[in-house]
Amino acid sequence: MLKGIGSLMIIISTSLLGILISSKYNIRLKEIRKLRFSLQMLETEIVYSSTPIPYACYNVGLKSDNIWKKFFMTVSENLTERKFYSMEEAWEQAIVSNLKDSSLKDIDKELLRSFGKILGKSDIEDQKKHFKLFYTQLEQHEKMAEEEKKNNEKMYKTMGFLLGAAILIILV
Repeated sequence: MLKGIGSLMIIISTSLLGILISSKYNIRLKEIRKLRFSLQMLETEIVYSSTPIPYACYNVGLKSDNIWKKFFMTVSENLTERKFYSMEEAWEQAIVSNLKDSSLKDIDKELLRSFGKILGKSDIEDQKKHFKLFYTQLEQHEKMAEEEKKNNEKMYKTMGFLLGAAILIILV
């Protein structure tokens, strides 16, 4: 009886470990999709409403959730309180302080950094082009994240279960 309960606990715990590891792929995909949605709101604020960037970021922060809420609120705060002199510096600081614990990969953060370098440095027509280019690049990252999720999620779940089975075989 005790052996059976112990065996079940091992299988359950290693299976949960596999599920936990595999969930990171799903979280990254969701974060990228939420970023796209938040940036579409930012584009609307800047391009169509002609809202200054600090206030546009604030408005987007109010409507976003999770890390993107914190991210855009930090950018807005950095610019309105004059903590940084340029949009690029405020954007970079928001990336460093808010995205360190995210599931985004370094290549995702680098793409976001490159967008922050050009945001607000040109007229509205150029901003539209920059947003469009960024969406295209973000779509590629989203496809890569989806592919990684598809390839790795099932593998980690299976490995978790098989690790538990291997431990049981060794112990029994």
